[in-house]
Amino acid sequence: MWKTLSTLKTERDYEWTKSEKTAAGRPITEIVEMGISAPFLATDCVGGLFRELKRHSSTGSIKVFVAVDDANSLWGKTLVKKADRTYASPSDLSLVNHFRNLISSDWQNGCILLVADKKEVSDARDHVTVPRHTPLELFGEEGFHFIEPFIPIETKQYTMEEISNLYQYYYDKRWLASEKARTEDGKQQLIYLSAFNPFFFERLCAFN
Repeated sequence: MWKTLSTLKTERDYEWTKSEKTAAGRPITEIVEMGISAPFLATDCVGGLFRELKRHSSTGSIKVFVAVDDANSLWGKTLVKKADRTYASPSDLSLVNHFRNLISSDWQNGCILLVADKKEVSDARDHVTVPRHTPLELFGEEGFHFIEPFIPIETKQYTMEEISNLYQYYYDKRWLASEKARTEDGKQQLIYLSAFNPFFFERLCAFN
């Protein structure tokens, strides 16, 4: 992949600071290297890289697949505080805006997969309310209208056959570290504790 990216050239000059620049016609991998070597420029480099990838995809030079986990957090709450000690909204954060631009519909020849997580809208202290988990509730009205049009796909709990097959896969790959987890009793405990939830099962197996 790195070799392919190094053949793609920048369309414009990028002036990161007075002394740090990336000239037009340079490999876009230089933007990545700039962000790694100068972390304080990383956010700007992410925006520049996303812009170039969208452009090269639209011209047909490459095909781009974008996958974003917890994508609804782009319209959720933040823990970042502003100077007046109030919490910043996601739209105040440069990195969030770069990702929003990446998943916008203003480019071609790509595919975007967004994973919405209900924990973004759930309140751990509220044991009474049962929230709905439709795209509108998960993304909020602003996020919902931003990602339209889209094809919603509900991820359901594992069936016994699916979770058994995945356990066997982890077993064969020797990703189950403890001896107890590699027994039939351990398998049943992992299934019971995860309640067939894909995320919880993966996390439990990762630490057993």
